[in-house]
Amino acid sequence: MKRLPIVSLACSVALFASSAGAATFNGVSHDITDFVNGSEVSTRGTLVDAVNLLNANVDGIGVSTMINGVLFKGTQPGAYHEGAESFGEASFVYHGGDGYADSNLWTSGGAYDTLADSQIYNVDNGNVNFGDGYGVVNLVPGQLYELQVFMLDDRSGVSKTFPLQFQQAAFTGVFDELNQNTPAVEIGYMEGITIGGNGVTQANGEIATITFSIDPGYNGLLVNTWSSGAFNGMQLRMVDAITGDLDHSGFVDGADFLLWQRGYGTQYTQADLDAIKANFGTPQAAVAVASVPEPAAAALGATAGLIGWLARRRRS
Repeated sequence: MKRLPIVSLACSVALFASSAGAATFNGVSHDITDFVNGSEVSTRGTLVDAVNLLNANVDGIGVSTMINGVLFKGTQPGAYHEGAESFGEASFVYHGGDGYADSNLWTSGGAYDTLADSQIYNVDNGNVNFGDGYGVVNLVPGQLYELQVFMLDDRSGVSKTFPLQFQQAAFTGVFDELNQNTPAVEIGYMEGITIGGNGVTQANGEIATITFSIDPGYNGLLVNTWSSGAFNGMQLRMVDAITGDLDHSGFVDGADFLLWQRGYGTQYTQADLDAIKANFGTPQAAVAVASVPEPAAAALGATAGLIGWLARRRRS
């Protein structure tokens, strides 16, 4: 399988990728640290939906969880469409894995209690590399979305490290059925997701936040884990593109300049550089800009100009 180009950012895991078409992808993963207040739950753009993937073992069926003002709806076990909604009204569909049930519920009192005990795990099939996880459905091609995937485990002795794969997919609208005439295509891949806990008061894990769009002909996204991976909840939001944010990370920084530099004259123009300068929000990124090896001759003048501009902005 073709792997995706990587641009390093100042986070634990960061990827930028795009398929051969117009699909876009940017992803970052970081440890969950604020269990009580849930500040890591994004409020960017417009909320579409948020769901606990499985929580039948927590005080009955369909327990919902409020985190940082976002309601993660409880699911109904056995329902293909989360919340027992019709496909046309659903945002997520169940597409494989085993439910985790444990009488020793996490008792830390944090906002992630229900999510930690609502785990879908072993979402993995060694015989296939697609359609083996969770589905995000009813997406509009070309629209920019942000998806957060919450991955926690509170079981004692569990220490899993696994990758996440993201594929644009075409759903038929019949339960979670995929259109076999339109194969799923990978648009993003993230490695090194780690989860585990102590079985009583501690749940450890990560949140993966991706920004993406899909190509015409597709209407959904598959979120797949390998190596017995696990996840607990998802939040889907619609977001607007920021002018100059070439990698769709949600902010304009040195990574966008690197992309512009590599694609100047083909994919990007002087107008894109002007947009980066106008919306640049992280002055420290000038270090990344200054360290680019052997920039193209056509971009040398722009490189010097941007570095000087950043330096002046830092002093002002």
